[in-house]
Amino acid sequence: MTPQYYGKLKWLPLGAIEPLGFLREQMERNKDGMGGHLPELEPGMIRDPYIGRTHVEAWGDGDQEGWGAEISGNFYTGFVGLAYTLQDPALMAQAEDWVNRVLARQRPDGYMGTYDGENSKIYDDYNAWGTACGMRAMLRYYSATGRREVLDAVYRCMLWFCDNWSGDQKTLYAGIYIVEVMVACYAETGDERLLDFCRDYFDFLDRNAIYFNSVKQYLSDELPYNSHHTAGICAQFYQPAVFYSACGEKRYLDASEKLLAKLRAKCMHPSGGAVCNVEYLSPPSALAESEYCTFTFLNAACSYLAAITGKSVYGDYMEEIFYNAAQGARKKDERAIAYMSAPNQFLATEGSSVQYLDMQVYSPCYPVSCCPVNSVLILPEFVNSLAMEDGEGNLYLPIYGPARIRGSRLTLREDTMYPFRDQVQLTVENGAACTLYCKMPVWAKGCECRINGEIVSVSVSADGYMPLSREWKPGDTLTLIWRREVEVLHIDDTDASSRFPLAFKYGALLFSLPIPEKWVKIPGRPMTPLPEGWSWYNVLPDYKDESGDNQILRRHMIPWNVAVDETLTPDQISVEECSSDGYPWENAPIRLRLSGYRAPYAFPAYPSKNMEPYGARQQVTDPMTLELVPYGCTALRITYFPRADI
Repeated sequence: MTPQYYGKLKWLPLGAIEPLGFLREQMERNKDGMGGHLPELEPGMIRDPYIGRTHVEAWGDGDQEGWGAEISGNFYTGFVGLAYTLQDPALMAQAEDWVNRVLARQRPDGYMGTYDGENSKIYDDYNAWGTACGMRAMLRYYSATGRREVLDAVYRCMLWFCDNWSGDQKTLYAGIYIVEVMVACYAETGDERLLDFCRDYFDFLDRNAIYFNSVKQYLSDELPYNSHHTAGICAQFYQPAVFYSACGEKRYLDASEKLLAKLRAKCMHPSGGAVCNVEYLSPPSALAESEYCTFTFLNAACSYLAAITGKSVYGDYMEEIFYNAAQGARKKDERAIAYMSAPNQFLATEGSSVQYLDMQVYSPCYPVSCCPVNSVLILPEFVNSLAMEDGEGNLYLPIYGPARIRGSRLTLREDTMYPFRDQVQLTVENGAACTLYCKMPVWAKGCECRINGEIVSVSVSADGYMPLSREWKPGDTLTLIWRREVEVLHIDDTDASSRFPLAFKYGALLFSLPIPEKWVKIPGRPMTPLPEGWSWYNVLPDYKDESGDNQILRRHMIPWNVAVDETLTPDQISVEECSSDGYPWENAPIRLRLSGYRAPYAFPAYPSKNMEPYGARQQVTDPMTLELVPYGCTALRITYFPRADI
């Protein structure tokens, strides 16, 4: 008997959604970049932990087995997704080879993680966390292929934890991440031991939590700063909702939804990045950094919540993360990312971070490469969330992007330049009598809906979807045209710096003042020497003064010395749609223009580190026009604008 599923929607099998347009181009670039090559760049850290149980000695005792499990597991979850989303034969063969090698190393007792040997610390927190990362990769492969022996192997591995981590033999930090894999195995097997393990784990944390990661704490009205590692809580807070989907106990779903609401209220940028100064929960400010891992974990969390609750707002959050924060920390050739990134940064170098050495420098792989592998993982997981289905085969679109979607009843081609444009066109390639649910974005002021060119009236459900029911036939077209307005955001940075800067959104996109960039190759600190064509980079400002002489620093020409009038209104900001030719993250197809001022004393003339201006308002001189581009088109930028003293 199939276990009951208490969620509203489910994902389509991996490979059922084919990226098109700029989404496909990004995934192809990633295949030729970090997605296709990270195991070669760092084999000990990324390629070998599951198939050779190798350890990186430089990490020291106690970290060797766990970090490798996490990093390698998250990479191969992304790699399997990349391979089967692109349907790339060479990548699929490599993914299958990795899966077969992992299967071959499964112990007779079922264990399939990276902790091995007589002195292995099987009760180490990272055993459950790291193993869960690797088993997610195996389950992604099962989703794409239906190969039952892979599921059976993961199931046996989960039973090993049920047997060896029983009762209070559990851990307090990251181990709860294993709930996701336990529930996935329960959905296929109906084995109640898996649910018992999850319930025991949540009860254990309710009684013993020292980090802010228990259901009881999630349900409270509190979210103290520094109470948990930000990437950790982003990976963990949706685990209760996953458990709810199998057990139906509403308390667990409420806990996940409430924690995300608190996180967004206290510790989130409008780019979708959760703040993690010194890696722990922190308030937003112009320099408050986000770790790349948080983008991927939050994207996964919102995808789960979109499926389980059926609420479209979680799709809005996914678009916010993917189309802003995640793109604003990637080199556009997909060969380097920034471990940490911030709304305002006029430097991205070895020394520019307000937290750690090297954290804003661009690199394909850091000495601990959790963020690079997660930059690979977010791409297929976002694409795989473009459509979901309910139990009757009705299709839901919680996020928008160019793709071909092969549902169980409907096959659609989605042609769009969303979020750079306000129109989506869906063409039916294989039809059926069913309901198509299209998200009404939370920012939209309305939507014109046309079926085969004829305007039709639509309603919006309480969950934020527009239901369209009919006998869909091949060749039918559905066109959605959104009405959107510029939003002027007044950032509440009370708990960080109390400067209350302004920021600007238009639809799903956050906008920034781009600072001209000069990419300088540096040796960096790779664990393994990088081959030709790969490098670490300092990103420096590259601009000219009025006479054309490069890099002459004059206060009145420094491009980040600007401020805006805090009474600026949306109707004073113009929107320009530019050419959509080329790759949009390199050639911005949309811009905002607004009035601002030069603020020649906002920053010193020769900065070596990113910094905030002093004072709540900045002395200004000449009026000027500011031309903003999408946040994701920049590596150096001003996104939180100081207020002009006028």
